[in-house]
Amino acid sequence: MQAGGNPVKPITTSYFYVEFDRLTEKPVKSVQEIKFSGQVKGHEKALASTKGGKTLRQSTSTGFEENPNFTIEVYLREGDMDFYNWFNETMPTNYSAGTGGAAGKGKWADNRRSGAITAYDPGDKPILRWNIKNAWIKSYKLSDFAADGSDFAVETLELVCEDIRRVDPGKTDYATQ
Repeated sequence: MQAGGNPVKPITTSYFYVEFDRLTEKPVKSVQEIKFSGQVKGHEKALASTKGGKTLRQSTSTGFEENPNFTIEVYLREGDMDFYNWFNETMPTNYSAGTGGAAGKGKWADNRRSGAITAYDPGDKPILRWNIKNAWIKSYKLSDFAADGSDFAVETLELVCEDIRRVDPGKTDYATQ
């Protein structure tokens, strides 16, 4: 029981929704490893020794080690190239070794998108929400195709963003944080 006598309710991982600016109603298979970690400095070695041989140390937070990132898997649908096109817009104009290689449109700054990941309870009520600020697709991978396969085709996208914040699940505006 939580304080106030309310029972603790476990949260299922199978009821969720992912959206980004201009990308809604997409069949998302999974969201994986929402990750960001702080960077700490000063703890590696002693700063000084004082009277009585006491050692002084100081640990300081210096921000994030890297920008927050996460991975989503999206089912491919015939005629739907939205995630691939978003990826292509953000890639450099030449990102393959040598000449004549793969090329994107190089419009990274213009194609960062905000969005949200929302988890729902079995009654379809939002219970968790993370707002995502200025995300872009860092890597794109397509599932394997095989003559004897029976799986659905999936795009795997690794996204990087400026910020991920857990917010009130009733908050539906991710443009402001």
